[in-house]
Amino acid sequence: MEPDYNLNKKIGISLGVIVVVFVALVTFVSNNKSAPVDTAALVSPSGSNNSATIPPVVPPVTSSTRSSNWFGESEDDESSSRTNSATVPVPPPAIQTVTPVDTKKQYTYKNGTYSATGSYMSPGGQDQIAVTLTLVNDIVTDVSVTPYPGDHTSQRYMDRFVSGYKQYVVGQNIASINLTRVSGSSLTPTGFNNALAQIKSKAKA
Repeated sequence: MEPDYNLNKKIGISLGVIVVVFVALVTFVSNNKSAPVDTAALVSPSGSNNSATIPPVVPPVTSSTRSSNWFGESEDDESSSRTNSATVPVPPPAIQTVTPVDTKKQYTYKNGTYSATGSYMSPGGQDQIAVTLTLVNDIVTDVSVTPYPGDHTSQRYMDRFVSGYKQYVVGQNIASINLTRVSGSSLTPTGFNNALAQIKSKAKA
């Protein structure tokens, strides 16, 4: 019985070794089937053994070329700030000129309201016209007249004068006023100029 036992033992060991070898072989084959294809070993269409023509993946290049120094600051930011400060001039402060007020200016006539009556001769006799005006810094700011005609003809010409004389008086320097003919009336302005001369004399500074 002992030889049969040893024979069975050797057969069992042999079968175990065969099973182990078979399992290892199956595992090796299955691993080779699932391995990824090496794209670097692909053959180019021309039949040569060149490497694959698939271009390598290049990481995107950013437009910033900044580098950081030891303190974590961006060096190109520092240089750009220095460049900007050097190339952009700071405008000088605006200089405001103030024209001094001439408080010493002297006027020929004193400010105020003045009245006078001027007279003149017309074909109908002597006529008169009363004038009242207001002066501010030698400028006539307001004026009014009251005619005193000697007859109806003088009344008609005086009315013509009253209707149009203000435009030649108000807003004018009293020293430059000299009326000659207003609205067809040539004698009434003479009486007005006579009253104006009296007012100038009164208002003389």
